[in-house]
Amino acid sequence: MCPPAMAATTSPLPPTTKVASSEDSSSFYDYEYYLDGVAFMLCRKDEVLSFGRVFLPLFYGLIFVLGLGGNLLLLVVLLRYVPRRRMTEIYLLNLAISNLLFVVTLPFWGISVAWHWVFGNFLCKVVSTLYTINLYSGIFFISCMSLDKYLEIVCTQLHHRRRTRAKSLLLAAVLWAVALAVSIPDMVFVRTHENAPGTWDCFADFGGHGTIWKLFLRFQQNLLGFLLPLLAMIFFYSRIGSVLVRLRPPGQSRALRMAIGLVVAFFVLWFPYNVTLFLHSLLDLQVFGDCKVSQHVDYALQVTESIAFLHCCFTPVLYAFSSRRFRQYLKAFLATVLRRHQVPYLAQAPPSSYSESSRLSGQEDITGMNDLGERQAEDSPNKGDAGKNSA
Repeated sequence: MCPPAMAATTSPLPPTTKVASSEDSSSFYDYEYYLDGVAFMLCRKDEVLSFGRVFLPLFYGLIFVLGLGGNLLLLVVLLRYVPRRRMTEIYLLNLAISNLLFVVTLPFWGISVAWHWVFGNFLCKVVSTLYTINLYSGIFFISCMSLDKYLEIVCTQLHHRRRTRAKSLLLAAVLWAVALAVSIPDMVFVRTHENAPGTWDCFADFGGHGTIWKLFLRFQQNLLGFLLPLLAMIFFYSRIGSVLVRLRPPGQSRALRMAIGLVVAFFVLWFPYNVTLFLHSLLDLQVFGDCKVSQHVDYALQVTESIAFLHCCFTPVLYAFSSRRFRQYLKAFLATVLRRHQVPYLAQAPPSSYSESSRLSGQEDITGMNDLGERQAEDSPNKGDAGKNSA
């Protein structure tokens, strides 16, 4: 995955060809029409570019503000108020870090779209690599949390002793390594290019293999960044849902709604963007389309890409607030910030008394899927054979 839509292109892949004209180079796209195998014109997209120069910086700025504030809050609460982080909270912590690193790249792209790349070649590579690493790692950790809930609720007794803090940290490290591997094309090919005297752009130069690389990276995004995580979430949450329906624990309906909501949120944010990426690949392969169709696809790509970026604002909130324990910690944090005299019990309790307070809260009604998982994990060591594997 390469840098997002920028001034010279509305594709998430940066422009890979020389400009068509020195007079107005940014007004042309590398999109040629073929009639009997002869190229006879270039597709001009001045209106698409003008739209992007206004829309993208504004939307990137909004995502930056919301994502920075929300993920910083999540990070502070997890680090300061959670005395014993479970596996899901470790993944949530990594998700918050990933989202923070992702949103800090957006101001760079916003300035590049509105003006040009003014940050030099080194930052061009660094920002592009950070963008790709954290785009994928965020999606990977979302999928990992669905796996963790599946093991916690569906395979409680079988996997309880196997799920350790060390293994969860190892899995997190593997996910970061995979995201780093996916970003290798950015490290190798992305660099600054002088479009006109004093005007620079930051994009990947694949030499004579631009079309092949663009198609490969788009299909990689479709597969690793959407299809496989979506199928994994559907499988894990459907199995969780079947266990909830069979066991009928307190708070079952809320837990089911939360599971469905997490899958729907992922689908709504990422499906339009991935469909548009796929259509853009078909255009590059000349399967269909003309200049007008290409313009519409580029408009759609700018909008759907921006919507997909909202995942770094909404997803942590959905996962964090699916747990009653996290809401208690958040209240404790807000009480401290507002300098209230009355601090919730959980904020006052030392780490040694945490297990006792968890058992007390576990006796209350379950209000969400995370709460069910927490209760299953706490109870399974003491249940012996009573906590049968529900898988």
